Amino acid sequence: MSMPRWLRRNQEPEPVRPTLARLSSAPTTPIGDPLTVLAQALTDAQEEAARWKRHADTFDDERDTAVTAFNAKVLEAEDARRERDGAYRERAQLLAWLAALHPSSAVITPASDVDEDGWHLLYLVAGGWQMSWHIAPRDVSLFRHVELVEPSDPRARWDGHGTEQKYQRIRQHVRLLALEDVPLTGVMTELEAHSA
Repeated sequence: MSMPRWLRRNQEPEPVRPTLARLSSAPTTPIGDPLTVLAQALTDAQEEAARWKRHADTFDDERDTAVTAFNAKVLEAEDARRERDGAYRERAQLLAWLAALHPSSAVITPASDVDEDGWHLLYLVAGGWQMSWHIAPRDVSLFRHVELVEPSDPRARWDGHGTEQKYQRIRQHVRLLALEDVPLTGVMTELEAHSA
């Protein structure tokens, strides 16, 4: 019976060597005093252990430095978040006050342009111009005095103003309240808009 073809493939027979030739190719151990050999092996092992300890110590130092830097960044980010949240809370307080000063035009409605639940939009008209702001869920309670309306309410229909245009409207309204020279039409010319 012959060997299956798949078993014979890529196999070359091992050359026949005399027993002594096979033994002579085996690694040899140093011959000498066993205590000297053991002492040398111990010294080598201690040097290797010391080398690995230096690597481990370096790794520990680098890890500690990285952890310290990471913790500092986390604290810095938390401080920045608290500062930002404080600024938004102050902004919300001022907007609640502003809405109280314009009770006939101020309305609040759920924001349909924010994916997160609980966001609202504050709309009010001051000086003949519509202005609007997003209100975070944590600040909505500040606006209990403002009428809550559906997004389809005409008073909650955005007139297309952008942030910069809103700021221009605010500056012009401030100038009007301060009795500065402001056109009574409520329309700003391009020159006035750049100087406002």
